[in-house]
Amino acid sequence: MTEIPEAHANIFEVLLVCLMQKADMVAAGEDRRTVECSRCGGQLHLALVGARKHLRMACDGGCGMEAME
Repeated sequence: MTEIPEAHANIFEVLLVCLMQKADMVAAGEDRRTVECSRCGGQLHLALVGARKHLRMACDGGCGMEAME
């Protein structure tokens, strides 16, 4: 089997967290949420912004996990 480079694994992890949290937030009718970061245990801040509810995500724990949709 082909091994996945570490950089790609990190991207997949971020995408998985984003998609799961966004689905949960939409289902719960939330615009903002703070959860524990799966990488470092810090606080992961998520927000759905704009008319199309794009996701913004950033960790304040220093691991660098962040994303914008």
